[in-house]
Amino acid sequence: MYIKKILVFLILFIISILFLSGCVNVDIFINIDQDESGFIDYSIAIDKEFYDNFKQDDFFEDIRNSFKKKVSTFQEFDSKNKHIITFKYEFSNLDELANLSEEIKKYGLSLSVDKVDSILKRTFILNAFLDTYSIDSDLLKFKNYSTDNFSNISGLINIKLKVSLPGEFVYLNNPTQYNSNENASIWEVDFQNVSRIKAVSEEIKMNFIILISVSFLIIIIIIVILSLYSLRSLKF
Repeated sequence: MYIKKILVFLILFIISILFLSGCVNVDIFINIDQDESGFIDYSIAIDKEFYDNFKQDDFFEDIRNSFKKKVSTFQEFDSKNKHIITFKYEFSNLDELANLSEEIKKYGLSLSVDKVDSILKRTFILNAFLDTYSIDSDLLKFKNYSTDNFSNISGLINIKLKVSLPGEFVYLNNPTQYNSNENASIWEVDFQNVSRIKAVSEEIKMNFIILISVSFLIIIIIIVILSLYSLRSLKF
């Protein structure tokens, strides 16, 4: 039975390669806000013809149920010739994000975000790795499933990774697009090879700078007042 399922699965992929162009589009949005909370949002668009061929298989339902238990939101609907699946992971701080990274690694995304604090600024360093071989093969519930097989047919998957971090980007390794208004960068990822993504942003601590400036101004005013008082005392 397992061998039969694998053969059907592979045949469907071969048919899709011949007749469909990019049957799965995956958009991933990693967003970190100023308070260091944020979310990782997935949007997966599957060609309806491809999806309808094997949507009743048990493994698809198992994956769906697994996502629903662990994500904050999950939606599934049809749009024109696409079947859309969206789900979102949320975190309240970078420690929660680190724990979440262990979960999403099973789906092919290894992610780390480090923060460097200094007196005047905060620096955020994001490293992401997308690759076929980090996917947990148990997700598909195939006893004889091989990630090598999936790697060979993963050319059907088109991935876009979008990143938004606090402050302004100071380093990006070759993004496909950059939107300065949203302060977000987009990478189009080749899922057949390991894709390494790095983004560094810096946020100036304006509150601290304002506090220092106000304190300095108050000190100057006090010095001026004391100087004027001293001059008046000398005259008398």
